[in-house]
Amino acid sequence: MEVKNVVVIGSLNFDIIVKQQRMPNKGETFIADELVQGPGGKGANQAAQCAKLGLPTVMVGKVGDDRFGEALVGSLTALGVDTSYIKKLGLTGMGLVHVMPDGDYYSTIVKGANDLITRNDIDEIAHLLVSSSFIVLQQEIPEDVIEYVIAKYESADLKIVLNNAPARKVREDILKCVDVLVVNETEASFMSGKSINSATDAISIGKEMLPLTGGMVVITLGKYGSVVVTESYSNFFPAENVQAVDATGAGDSFIGALIYAMSEGLSIDQCMKFATHISAITVTKEGGQHSFPTKKEIESILI
Repeated sequence: MEVKNVVVIGSLNFDIIVKQQRMPNKGETFIADELVQGPGGKGANQAAQCAKLGLPTVMVGKVGDDRFGEALVGSLTALGVDTSYIKKLGLTGMGLVHVMPDGDYYSTIVKGANDLITRNDIDEIAHLLVSSSFIVLQQEIPEDVIEYVIAKYESADLKIVLNNAPARKVREDILKCVDVLVVNETEASFMSGKSINSATDAISIGKEMLPLTGGMVVITLGKYGSVVVTESYSNFFPAENVQAVDATGAGDSFIGALIYAMSEGLSIDQCMKFATHISAITVTKEGGQHSFPTKKEIESILI
């Protein structure tokens, strides 16, 4: 059976997660309940979930030459991610996350070394990219690097997955080269200029966005679920009814699971249901990557 290699090009952030009852008002000092520290970054999170589900996964990015960077690389290595293409330069990117009692969160990113990735770094891994089955990208690294990767490998025999988060305006010629676009409701609203108040709205916006992409749009709706739109299919997948503890990284867990299911050749319906289940498990645990389920944990539901 052909090996489905995944190359994730993206961010690695050291997360500082503050659990609190609410966000403070302007000028207010509010006392939090708990502080949690750990590995994060959209790129690293998505690589972690792919690897924890058994996919051969390579992480490409930059961390600082500091203890935070060392911790991030060590964590991914322990999860089975190939970290040999992570470079050390500058200061490590940071994620500052405020988690509310219902699991929702507010997040701020300090770019750090993530902003130091260049086109030359991409050229150095050309051999890696041409032999991969999936290239996975997010928007926490320089925009010109994202565009360069997509334009250069759009005709290669692989799938390009773009998580347009945080949301940026993506050039039409670049977006058309993306095989799978994944955004949440806020990012979809930013891209379309329209608000999303229901799954019906999300499907409608997904259909409007579809012709601008390479053929598949996924919009996640947080605790409500997600929708998928292709040329021949669209559907809403409600979230599973679980007791949410911490939604940090749930969207990244969803994307990693979606890529795993696609690599297994499952139908779109099966891929979405699988990703929904994996992200549901994630929100029932505290933290980011540590909360992502492994292949062994979910063997009973693997198809």
